[in-house]
Amino acid sequence: MNLLEEDTPPSSISGDEINGMEDLLFLEEVADFEEVVDNLDELSDQEEEDVDMEVPADQSILAFNKHQGSVFCCNLHPDGKFAVTGGEDDKAYVWSTETGEIVTECTGHKDSVIFVGFSFDGAFLASVDMSGVIKVWKCNFESTQEWPVAFEYEAGDLIWGLWHFGTRVLICGAVSGDIFVFKIPSGDTKILPGHNVKTECGKLFSDGVRLVSGYEDGTVKVWDLKTNSVLHQVPPNVHHMRVTDVDTHPENNIMASISTDGKAVLTTSMNGKVVAQLETDDDLETVAFSNPQLGFLALGTLNGSVSIWDAGRQMMRHYCSKKEDGVSAGVTKIFWINDQLVTGCLDGSIRIYDGRSGERILMLTGHWLEIFDMCYNEKQNILLSTSDDGTARVFKYEARSENVQ
Repeated sequence: MNLLEEDTPPSSISGDEINGMEDLLFLEEVADFEEVVDNLDELSDQEEEDVDMEVPADQSILAFNKHQGSVFCCNLHPDGKFAVTGGEDDKAYVWSTETGEIVTECTGHKDSVIFVGFSFDGAFLASVDMSGVIKVWKCNFESTQEWPVAFEYEAGDLIWGLWHFGTRVLICGAVSGDIFVFKIPSGDTKILPGHNVKTECGKLFSDGVRLVSGYEDGTVKVWDLKTNSVLHQVPPNVHHMRVTDVDTHPENNIMASISTDGKAVLTTSMNGKVVAQLETDDDLETVAFSNPQLGFLALGTLNGSVSIWDAGRQMMRHYCSKKEDGVSAGVTKIFWINDQLVTGCLDGSIRIYDGRSGERILMLTGHWLEIFDMCYNEKQNILLSTSDDGTARVFKYEARSENVQ
């Protein structure tokens, strides 16, 4: 599920009131009496549920609520003292993670901001919107004025973005299937040409010179960023449906791709040979490798299941959660912190699991609608999350050191 497919107004926990009840007094004029009664009952039940909905206990240390509408994306400055968030209101804000005070507003976007991020060294900030407006700002935390624009570009409709982890290179994937690679701040531009099919996701290998990208038609390609060429791709018909996420092993040897038909595929990174196909009955949404010491692979689904696999032996170790407390919480985002798996859920909770035992060790609450994005800063021991509820929240989380066996 691509939560950014439609630019819709935020949901309301109070529900919409049913207006115009006086127009329904003359029921004999309605052809299908029973259908009207059923519809009214459903609306009444839904209204009661919405009214009874309780906002969960807020365990965050700070809530940022300046956006008007859903908050789609976030990132933390390398020092952890500043956050950036982008949302449905066509804006991105930089703000203090200690006070919530706005540092600067990133203006000039024409549509929902779907990617924000600081460069690896914290010198530049990128904000990208759905319409294709890409703006890169020179960070200046001492200034009270809008930060200077170091680079801007307008592409076609965009889906995703990411910064290179070791150099000032920005990468963006488009609806057309093209992938744009920008050197910042010079603006030198390369285009990895698509095949007229939307690219859904992308991830760099840890060698920093290769990129894997997934597409709407099930295609998965590995690119050489130096030559702009496709090194290889996952064999045809391995994925029969949209590839929703990809990840790369920290040691460069294998990669994982998942699709909406419930299939997770492990392939070698050098030639695309299929190592394993992990079949599930679920709508896979997100995938993440752990560090090499653990050797785990985690899968998250929209029906709420979280599974942890031994990546080397392709065997499931733990089936962490399908329903907890009688409620299924679909998973939208996962990542590892040492041996702990952090999951963002459709119910607004952040659930953290012990990767070795599969047990849930913590649940952080505060959001009341689905989580769209999350990130972590180990210097400040904080988690940042964004949600359809219109807020971004900072949670204190002191990740334990990884156990050594």
